[in-house]
Amino acid sequence: MTAMLQVVFMTIGLSVLTFVIAFIFRKWQRTILWATALLLFIGTSILLGIGLLKIYENGMVNHAVLLGITLAYACSFIFIYGAEKINKVLHQNCSTLETSIVQPVQVVNEEPIQPEQAFDEKLPQPEHEEVEEHVELQGRLNTPLARQVFALAIENGLMEEVGNHYKWNESKALLAYMCGRIYCGDYPKYSAREVKSYWKPGRTEFFPESDLNALFQETALGQSRQNRKGEAVPMGSKKVDELFE
Repeated sequence: MTAMLQVVFMTIGLSVLTFVIAFIFRKWQRTILWATALLLFIGTSILLGIGLLKIYENGMVNHAVLLGITLAYACSFIFIYGAEKINKVLHQNCSTLETSIVQPVQVVNEEPIQPEQAFDEKLPQPEHEEVEEHVELQGRLNTPLARQVFALAIENGLMEEVGNHYKWNESKALLAYMCGRIYCGDYPKYSAREVKSYWKPGRTEFFPESDLNALFQETALGQSRQNRKGEAVPMGSKKVDELFE
């Protein structure tokens, strides 16, 4: 009876210690719980296989050993269940963050015509002076969101007008990220487990690469987006994200 109580208290102590460690090191919770579960399961099985743990001894059932084996296997499944439960909660949190990030972009895209006209009317319209050459978005590049974001990017010093095209002042990856957000609905998705944001593709896969290459006097913007899509957001992405707020 004493041996059985010792097994029970040892199991409880091990379980509590494991969950405390997992709680302290939250970033590796799932890994800690899975590692402990596999260690218990495989270790107990090996000890049974080589005969160090004997359920039958001297023709009698060793109840303490049987209880210990049962509790070890039970704890293994409990740790696995806890690890997957934690992982599910983290994914739900990421989905909530994703929704809160994507919604502002949709609101801007559905902006009514009247505010756009008001924005255009604020631009200087000299009547008797020679009008300098400036950038005019054409065709599929000319969207309300593009006009608004490009204007803010110029205001924040991320790019500038040079004749009839734009000059980007940051990295090509960051330019592809901004254009992906404008024309494809790309968005940053924060991972609480990895403690960083990832570049997620939007609903529209068509990326007007040739038009954007000409507009910014760049090459292979589409390839730059394709290479980084799904990976961590490029350095300086917060400066771009602020343009969509």
